[in-house]
Amino acid sequence: MPAQENAFGQHLDREQIVYGIDGLPEAFSIAADALPSWLRQARTAIKQGRVREALSIIESNTLEGFEPKDDSDNYADAAFVLGQILQKARRYEQAEYWYKRSSAIRPHVLVYFSLAEVAKRQGRVWEAIGYIRKALELAPGAQVLHSVLASYLVEAGALEECLDALKAFLHFCPSRAQHTRLLWHMHMVHPVDRAQVFAEHRSWAMQYAPAGLAKSDHTNDPDPDRPLRIGYISPDFYRHSVAYFFESLLDGHDREHFKVIGYGNVAVEDDVTGRFKAKFDLYRNIRPLSDQQVVDLIRKDQIDILVDLAGHTQDNRLSVLAYKPAPIQVSFLGYPDTTGMGQVDYRFTDQWADLPDADQYYSERLIRLPTGFICYRPPRFAPTVGPLPAQANGYVTFCSFNNNAKISKITLDMWAAILRHVPDSRLLLKFKYGSDPVVAQRYINEFADRGIDPGRIRILGFLRPTEHLGLYNHADIALDTYPYHGTTTTCEALWMGVPVVSLVGEHHVSRVGLSLLTRVGLEAFTASTPKEYVAKAIVFAGRLGDLAQMRRNLRKTMATSSLCDYKSYTQAVEQAYRQMWQQWCKQHLQAKSTLAVST
Repeated sequence: MPAQENAFGQHLDREQIVYGIDGLPEAFSIAADALPSWLRQARTAIKQGRVREALSIIESNTLEGFEPKDDSDNYADAAFVLGQILQKARRYEQAEYWYKRSSAIRPHVLVYFSLAEVAKRQGRVWEAIGYIRKALELAPGAQVLHSVLASYLVEAGALEECLDALKAFLHFCPSRAQHTRLLWHMHMVHPVDRAQVFAEHRSWAMQYAPAGLAKSDHTNDPDPDRPLRIGYISPDFYRHSVAYFFESLLDGHDREHFKVIGYGNVAVEDDVTGRFKAKFDLYRNIRPLSDQQVVDLIRKDQIDILVDLAGHTQDNRLSVLAYKPAPIQVSFLGYPDTTGMGQVDYRFTDQWADLPDADQYYSERLIRLPTGFICYRPPRFAPTVGPLPAQANGYVTFCSFNNNAKISKITLDMWAAILRHVPDSRLLLKFKYGSDPVVAQRYINEFADRGIDPGRIRILGFLRPTEHLGLYNHADIALDTYPYHGTTTTCEALWMGVPVVSLVGEHHVSRVGLSLLTRVGLEAFTASTPKEYVAKAIVFAGRLGDLAQMRRNLRKTMATSSLCDYKSYTQAVEQAYRQMWQQWCKQHLQAKSTLAVST
């Protein structure tokens, strides 16, 4: 879903209505008195949330007999308004019909934008890409369109096209948000050049979060042993993958020695948001606040350690951390790399995810937690683990439910090689827009080019969480992506009794699999070369008895492993916080003593 949504226009005067969206240079102006009265009534009803009434009005009338007063533009306007009402009512197919009628008469950037939205809502992301490109022809400098195009291209699996589009746009129109998006997607293309990626992060920071913004006059009480106030800032306090890992830490905190404050930049709150609010000692909704207002709030709350959980992901508030409202700042969990910012002091990782030579590629000081850099909270709604499918099917089913943006060319090469060497085996893929026939066909063609019969590939789209987990009961072995590993998907596969074969690289994004698998005793499923990755998948596919036994025991093994031991994990994090704080207190008192002597 795009970062910006269509907003119903406001009356500018008694005769004119304007529909617009932030970031688009041209609004859609409509003469209100040229619209049929029933359409104006339906528009008022939908604006006030009376959806059924609006639909009832529409169903009782039609534009087909509407005679324009002046010219055909009036009909185009009416068709657009009707499309907006139907889109708001989630009647996407009908909305699309009227948008098309409008655009045929009066091509407009907002109409194409709206067509893209409803096409994507119906699972046709490649059509949505086409509409956004038409909108860009009319408004080539509109940042919101470039943002939407980049997100659509990634969801369609066209990562290289996405990177090219972002680089071209940034060349003539610098944008903090689009530069952030570029940073994230750079990790998905093989090979990952660590020095280049680090340099790009530093470039972002120098341009959008210069060190000169940081404040150093913190008035926090420099008592090294007092209870600490920890602030967590994130846009992902809702049903998001980050929540599966953060809730373990939130539950494990020792509230006698650590007060926990949440700063939520959540776009759409849900039941998880409500649950989190009850677990924080204090929760602040910062979504409607400016950066300066959030900075002032954090300083007022006397936060000792501010922890960013988003990094360079959507809706982050790194711009708040640029001002350093807390004396110590940490980043981890939601993003697999550095912020590039000197204002962020530390980053949590572990001995498996970041080798000793990795420190040079981070602006933060790396803290390697002995328990691992994350702790998984298995979902309560997870279905029962079923028997090994291969024993009933007579063939092995490999799977990957990772975001298709992570399916690189080297990943496709390895998967195809495995299928060629394991007779009658199948590959089950599932990602958000797998139900889009154009998207699915692109991957079918990729496998066909590598000599794989399309009948051996099955691609599914979005499923509800319980159905998503239940799909693992149809797979025998999961295959990790490369260079960008799965995290939540790997944990989900393991919880459902499905081992994961993972290729280990040098960058953090390519070592997450090693960290997760090692902590549940499955390091044998990691490989150091593509050849070894393929070989191991082939060998394990031939050991159905071992796979069946592993499937029966893996959930229990995982539940008692360090990957799910939230108490030990939280203790390690809190110990790190305490050491950070003691170091700050020592430096603060030394600086104060030096100042007193000099004066």
